[in-house]
This record gives sequence, structure tokens and C-alpha cells, in this order.
Amino acid sequence: MSFRLGSFFQTNAHSTLRRVYFAVVRRLSGVFSKRQAVYFVEINGTRFKRVVLGDSYEACLVERALESAPASARFPQLIHRHENELLLSFVEGRKFDPARAADLGALAAFFGALYGADRRGESSRNLWRALNIDLDFLATAGLIDPGLKASLLERAGQLRPVDIQVGLDYVDPVAKNFVMDGDSIVAIDVESLRRDVPLGTGIAKAGVHWLGREAMGDFIESVSDASDFTLGGQQPFVDLCFRVGWTKRKLLQGKHRSVRIELLREVVE
Repeated sequence: MSFRLGSFFQTNAHSTLRRVYFAVVRRLSGVFSKRQAVYFVEINGTRFKRVVLGDSYEACLVERALESAPASARFPQLIHRHENELLLSFVEGRKFDPARAADLGALAAFFGALYGADRRGESSRNLWRALNIDLDFLATAGLIDPGLKASLLERAGQLRPVDIQVGLDYVDPVAKNFVMDGDSIVAIDVESLRRDVPLGTGIAKAGVHWLGREAMGDFIESVSDASDFTLGGQQPFVDLCFRVGWTKRKLLQGKHRSVRIELLREVVE
């Protein structure tokens, strides 16, 4: 029996237009973009997903994170890792809809399972240091003025806990990175599962994209109940640090239209 597994028989998960767009962005506007490719592979009539990451270290980090994930937080199954490549099962399902209460509840349970799995406390010193570096850079780059920088630092100092909890988090919870399998949610972008991350980072990312401020409190409470961990004690500080770091990354990736300084002003108003 022979299998046609070569790249000639694989389908790129991203459209040609999308690939051309990001190639142009890298060459004209920014260089610090994500280096990966995703393909669909068919073996004996079954579809799988092949993910090619930037290097073997990145692939190993994903492999270790998937091994640490609890069974109640669902991801595609890792079939094989070879150097910087991952072969994963392909998960069918309908699109995640954050406007549906049941979908949002499933997502809260998903985060709760991650946050309750294997967390540990550490000093907030490293996150504070990174915040200061990011603010200095944004001011140097001209994205924020000295007044906003000072206000953000002052607010961060008020919010900063002595210690924070770190552990498993799903750091890119945009709607397209989930599918619903019945009442269960599956996170299909396995590269977004990270270990030793300040808990609440993923929720902060959702707040930048689709989780409105008016719904944030109830969602955090639901995650806290599911994880048996009071997330609200560190979430405001993590959220502020994330927004500053996210703004820096968008600038360096060349996604200048995505930069929204109002996200920073929101946390000091």
C-alpha cells in the first residue's frame, strides 16, 4: 500500500491571497511575524492537519503543552512530531459563536479546566519589568505620549499583586480558533496553548477582540468558579500588561492598522 503524503498532495490551509498579503507585510512593514505554515493531509480518506513551525524548539513546546493539558480541555490529537512539524487530527464542528450563551459557557469551562490544571505562584516582578520595557518602547516609537505612559504605569502600580499565578493558558482565543462539537468546545489552534503563562492572558486577548468590557466580569467569574481560583485578583494587572505588549507586537509585525491606542486609554479612564 502506498500513501501520497508529499507536499504536492497537501492543501494549504490559508488562501493564496492571504499568504501573499502576509508576505508583502513582512517585506514592507514588519519582520517580527509568526513563522508557520498549515496544511491539510489526507491519509486513507481521513483528513489530518500538518503544522510547520519556525523551529524544533517551538514544536517541542507545543508537544509538552498538549501533554500537560487536562482531558476536559479538548484539542486535536497530536499524532506525530518530527523536528519542527506536527501532525494532528482534524476536528469537524460548527463555528464557535460568542453571542451564544451555551458557547460562551463552554469556553469558560475550557479556560477553567486549563487554569485549574497545573498552576503555581511566582513574583509579578518579571511581568512588571516587561511592562516597563514595552512602555518605554512605545513612547520611543511615538505611539504613546509621556502623559499616557505615566498614567499606565501609575495604574499598573495600583493593580499589581505581589504574586501571580502562572500555568496553562490558551493565548489566542479568537473565534476562528474554536469549533463546537455538540456541547463541547475544541481549541483547534494548538500552537496557542502555552505553559508558564500568567493566567488570564488568554482572556485578555479575547477582551481585545470580541469579549466586551460589559461581559468581562461575568466571564471571569465563570472561569474562576470552574477553576477553583479567584482570577479577579490578578486579571486587571494581566489585562493591562497584555494590552501594552499586544500594541508593541502589532507595531513590530507591521499590522499598523490593528494598533488601537484607545485600548490603552480604556484602562486608565
